[in-house]
Amino acid sequence: MKKIALFLVQSLLIVAGVHAQGYESQYPYDPYNPAPQPQQNYNYSTYPSNKDYSGGGGDYGDTTSPMLSYGYLSGQYAYNDFKGDNKLEGESGFGIDLGLELMKPLFLHFGLDRITGEGPNAQKLEVTTVTGAAGLYLPFASRFHAFAEVGVRYDFVDGDYDVVYTDDFSVFVRPGIRVAVTDRFELAGAVLFNNTDNFNEFVIEVDAYFAVLDWLDLNVGVDFSEDINSYQLGGRWRW
Repeated sequence: MKKIALFLVQSLLIVAGVHAQGYESQYPYDPYNPAPQPQQNYNYSTYPSNKDYSGGGGDYGDTTSPMLSYGYLSGQYAYNDFKGDNKLEGESGFGIDLGLELMKPLFLHFGLDRITGEGPNAQKLEVTTVTGAAGLYLPFASRFHAFAEVGVRYDFVDGDYDVVYTDDFSVFVRPGIRVAVTDRFELAGAVLFNNTDNFNEFVIEVDAYFAVLDWLDLNVGVDFSEDINSYQLGGRWRW
């Protein structure tokens, strides 16, 4: 009986080893913790743009482009263009975002935004929004990531429109993609679905980032929604 059991164990180990070798040959790329793989001998001297702009990331050829970091602090100036029949004129606002990468592929995202507007009779509206979310990302390639966030949002309303727009607690979902077009240029897009009673129940977000330093990016973005179009200009410090 012991000999039969030993024979079965040895057989299982052999089968497992063959299966692991086949899996490695079929899936040689682990996007979160890759092992070194044989590479063709390219002459990188012909690609002067392959410089490390990581600011904490890796060189060209790492599994993730340094532009696609999930640890960052960003700030934006925003001009808010109100739409619809609310008769509000757009005014300046701002936004602050903090991203913290946890164990791959998990991250946290916190935000603070301020929307201001003025009515035809000098009525004022001020909405301060605080958000917190948890998300995960999937690197389909070193320069292409898909991600999704689930979070909560709180709107604090002040001004002369607090009858129509009130303090509100809501839940949102935000899927999106990030593409490092080059080592210094990133395009990102996301769609936000929110059950708020105030602004921005459905928002399409488009952002472009250009690395001016190895740790600092210039950001230009626009958010499209049924209530407000928001145009942003700012910067992002990533690590």
